[in-house]
Amino acid sequence: MIKGCTEDEEEEGDPTPPPSSGGKVPTRGGSHIHLWQFLKELLASPQLHGSCIRWLERSKGVFKIEDSVRVARLWGKRKNRPAMNYDKLSRSIRQYYKKGIMKKTERSQRLVYQFCHPYCM
Repeated sequence: MIKGCTEDEEEEGDPTPPPSSGGKVPTRGGSHIHLWQFLKELLASPQLHGSCIRWLERSKGVFKIEDSVRVARLWGKRKNRPAMNYDKLSRSIRQYYKKGIMKKTERSQRLVYQFCHPYCM
């Protein structure tokens, strides 16, 4: 079991609130969006972003980044950070492991990630 990925384990002082029960994420305008929210936004629009990111097992929160360069470029554009690359983006994802927002899948695969509860909703 991975620390921080169960319902009863919470990290104190986590500034990132879990998604609301409606699961809606702001679509544009804010530079205050978190990376995990942005990834869910991309996943929610497969007609636009299906070639760069897609769900593998949506019910379990498992997804795959198909085009890491494009995802990083989109994230950099959204945050107004032209120098964004996948190395920097993946560092943020690794920080989410510690916060219990995301984790590696049981069968660790390259560019495959899983949202932890309640973020997978």
